[in-house]
Amino acid sequence: MGTSIPFAPWNFMLDVDGVNYALPEQAAYARRHPGSEILNLSSGINALRPPDVLVDTVVTCARDPLFWHDYDGPEGHLVGRAAVAAYETVRGGGTMALGPSHVLVTAGASAALALAARGLHELARVRAARPVALLPMPTFPLAGAALADAGFTVEEVAGDAPGSRVPTVAELIAAAPPETSVVYVNTFNNPTGERYEDAALRILVRWARDHEVHILHDTVSSDVCASGELPLLPAIAAAEGYAAGLITVSSLSKVRAVPGFRIGWLVADPSLVGELARLNELGAPSSPGIAAPALLLDRMTTLAVDAAEGRCPADAPRHAQELLAALLEPYRTVTPGLEEVTAAVAGALGSEETVERLRSWRAELRSTLAENVALLAEGVGGQLTEAPAWRGDFNTFVGIPALAGRNHLDLCHRLFREFGLQTLPAPAFGRDEPWWARRGTYRTRLSFALPTSRWAAGLRRLDRAVKELSR
Repeated sequence: MGTSIPFAPWNFMLDVDGVNYALPEQAAYARRHPGSEILNLSSGINALRPPDVLVDTVVTCARDPLFWHDYDGPEGHLVGRAAVAAYETVRGGGTMALGPSHVLVTAGASAALALAARGLHELARVRAARPVALLPMPTFPLAGAALADAGFTVEEVAGDAPGSRVPTVAELIAAAPPETSVVYVNTFNNPTGERYEDAALRILVRWARDHEVHILHDTVSSDVCASGELPLLPAIAAAEGYAAGLITVSSLSKVRAVPGFRIGWLVADPSLVGELARLNELGAPSSPGIAAPALLLDRMTTLAVDAAEGRCPADAPRHAQELLAALLEPYRTVTPGLEEVTAAVAGALGSEETVERLRSWRAELRSTLAENVALLAEGVGGQLTEAPAWRGDFNTFVGIPALAGRNHLDLCHRLFREFGLQTLPAPAFGRDEPWWARRGTYRTRLSFALPTSRWAAGLRRLDRAVKELSR
């Protein structure tokens, strides 16, 4: 039908998914291999159990009339928008002051990326007839697909620096043509798990400011950082006088293991948020309102956990709750049910048990990730090499020399149909099959936010499959 988006990695991923995630294909595998379960090594979504307190709060608040009688509007529910604004303001250490007008709640980060791409293209057309979006690769194909679909010419930039699979900021800037209007940054990079550090981000922000380039920042897995402190790009942009040039998208779907809730958001300058809401009106005249209490509880509790772990000042949770109350105050008389929902969440936040349950859940997630990374390093998947050092993310990008020269799409379909393994090879993350083939080693993303027993079983099965396929 000619509906393919003009971005090769995205179409490659859809071709992978058309087999590996098709229910008829999965049923056919089950008939051919009775008793052998399908093992997903590539999803990128946390497959551990979500925090019970988060789910329970959503169920409780769903009974409140705040979510019954009206649409929330294309910006999203006030409660969720205020929660994100309060969190970002306090987490930024006073470098910026955000309100609900800075936030748009969406049905997941995918919707936020697509919406941001459309709005940014409208702005970019003022400067260039064919605006360019700069994309460091490898990276997840949705960003490039959204930008290409919005009308950008997507310029993929590969890196040559030793010890890194993503381009340095210097390489990004050097590759930017004059028509560049947007640069995409993913923290952490998906699939490699890498990230740009504070000094590099400051250089990028200054260059973007001086050249009037917007930065589209994707933070969907930042919350799982296992060690050290992630640079806060919004605070950096504010300190460099370029807060209006940054658009941040995020989500609870991957980190909290609740993709079915479809909770995403976008933070940007209010003038851009207003325009994006007008664009959103056609496709999503209302956000998923029931996401609001989950977003409220999660943002406030995350600050409390961060404070308990020494990642932010001890008084940050109190400041955030005070700011949240101030942001909601003007709307209490015109938002029926607001008092009940905020009281329910405040009650949960007032319990040390609630904070401890999320803190313990996050500690368990990080411990599981560390165990799974250790299994990979110990050679449980014996045919895998070149896995980069773990920096705290869900994903890693591995090479399999024994499969060098094989067609990536055909081989990943064989891994699924013959061995029940769902994987996502390199051409989904940038360029095309010939480009990767010229680089020798077969590469694929592995996502290790799995129960350790399933991860180990998947690595062993992948090792066996590689041995059989490379004979």
